[in-house]
Amino acid sequence: MRTEEIVAYDRDHIFHGLAPVKANMGFVIESADGIWLTDTDGKKLMDLSAQAINVNLGHNRRDVIEAAKKQMDKLMFTFILRGFANLPSIQLAQQLTTILPPGLDHYLFSHSGAETVDAAFRVANLYWKAKGMQKYKLISLNMSYHGTSRGVATATNLGKGIIEEMPAAPGHIHIPNYYCYRCAFNLTYPGCGIQCAKFLDYVIENEGKDSVAAFIAEPEQGASGFIAPPPEYFPMVQEICRKHNVLFIADEIMTGFCRTGKMFAIDHWNLKPDMVCMSKGLVTGYIPFGVLAVSGEIFNALSGSYFPVGSTESGNPICCAIGVKCIEIYQEERITDHVAKLGALARKRMETEFIALPHVGAVDGLGLMLTVEVVTDKETKGRPNAKIADIMQRRGVEKGALLRVSGNRLGFSPPLTITQEEADKGLDIIYSVLKSLKPDDLKP
Repeated sequence: MRTEEIVAYDRDHIFHGLAPVKANMGFVIESADGIWLTDTDGKKLMDLSAQAINVNLGHNRRDVIEAAKKQMDKLMFTFILRGFANLPSIQLAQQLTTILPPGLDHYLFSHSGAETVDAAFRVANLYWKAKGMQKYKLISLNMSYHGTSRGVATATNLGKGIIEEMPAAPGHIHIPNYYCYRCAFNLTYPGCGIQCAKFLDYVIENEGKDSVAAFIAEPEQGASGFIAPPPEYFPMVQEICRKHNVLFIADEIMTGFCRTGKMFAIDHWNLKPDMVCMSKGLVTGYIPFGVLAVSGEIFNALSGSYFPVGSTESGNPICCAIGVKCIEIYQEERITDHVAKLGALARKRMETEFIALPHVGAVDGLGLMLTVEVVTDKETKGRPNAKIADIMQRRGVEKGALLRVSGNRLGFSPPLTITQEEADKGLDIIYSVLKSLKPDDLKP
């Protein structure tokens, strides 16, 4: 089939999540290697988004592929439902224990990030039920993203009214996020007193702490465009949750596994949540998988009770073997150090060259999860028209790169194995896209 026929078939027969039905980008990826993608016409594109911020170790790594093959040759599948066990799931659990904060050493395996978050909500409900308490409300942040499946779509606040179904799942509460550039309280950091964190305390008090089960947040908001918190935010939030006996769930699905320059983003602030959700970087895009880490307190409270969570593929041995191999690579190749170094250099360039451009209002993010915010005017922080995302993405493709675009925020989140030379080339492309923007591209 010719590319035109393939594109047409895709458009007429395949749903694309988070996009209009019967629409596509007009090209089809056929192969990939390292940070490079190749379409069916042979055109090469730099993958500066690591796809959905999940291909942390790059495309077509033979050592990861060989680990999967080796596991398939030994044991293709056994389930771990109903008390059965397989060796790879236990080996992965033991390895995760060495990199997570102490005490988060009990695990529930799943298929995806959304399923992992859903499991966290269910575990929270089961925990409070076991404790004889009717705590059921879940608090998340504005502009948050925790998945689009039925059980978690209401916790996701990004695209409010578009992502969630009607009626929305009950018991979900949203509060202002840590968006310093556009503060919900019209305050300026650091003189704000971190009001966004203190507001959680106010909401719990007014909702009734005996009804609030958990607070969930991304340590750096991902799908909303790489929004990083002020350093005081999460230590304050963790203390507020402990004060009110509310579970703290860290959604590390996008930020985990070296993406921000630490193994987990919570490590920037030495946090110890009650649960940690993991997925994307754990298996770096090679297979669907997710893991929920749970504290000993929660695990012990549920000890002996029937656990109605899990599904056929939970603890798939191939997924677990890939996870084991990926963690080995992160550690052996010192990926956190590499990301911290390249991220600092990239951010410095953004804060000098990029911010000087007339339509760049802010630089944000941690590690190799960086972004710039495009505005119509720096003083008013005016938002461009909704078409700006498509304009920037298509210009990126024209210039040879697949970019990470979230509304009016243009990100830099390549595979973590990117070299300094490749990073500079990628930043050159992003700079050229930003420089090409004209007032007509931006006007509301």
